[in-house]
Amino acid sequence: MTTKQSTPLVLLAHGSKYREWLAPFEQLADDLCKDVGRDNVLLCYMESATPTLLDTVRRLAAAGVTRCRVLPLFMAQGAHFNTDIPGQLDAIKKQFPGFEITLLPVIGQHPMFLALMRQLTKEAVNG
Repeated sequence: MTTKQSTPLVLLAHGSKYREWLAPFEQLADDLCKDVGRDNVLLCYMESATPTLLDTVRRLAAAGVTRCRVLPLFMAQGAHFNTDIPGQLDAIKKQFPGFEITLLPVIGQHPMFLALMRQLTKEAVNG
């Protein structure tokens, strides 16, 4: 498990009851773990799948970790980012008052992600 001094990255995907929907996120997390170490990247889901963000923070806190960064794997900053995630973070902070969580911007609005979508869209148009 992560050391107390490290700051693991928690990938937060929406979640689904369908295994095939979860598979790309699990593959991303597995690939990142191979690159940066299994204890430095964790995957969780906002709803409809486990582990949840609370489950993940609980696991980290039990290992003595005191902070993490959360990267929402969402396309845009919508209701989940603006309302639901802050609500979950508030509930977590009540249960783990000393645990520091940094919420990062959604991945879908990162310039590199937007550039990749443009490139893939161009390829689709050009068939």
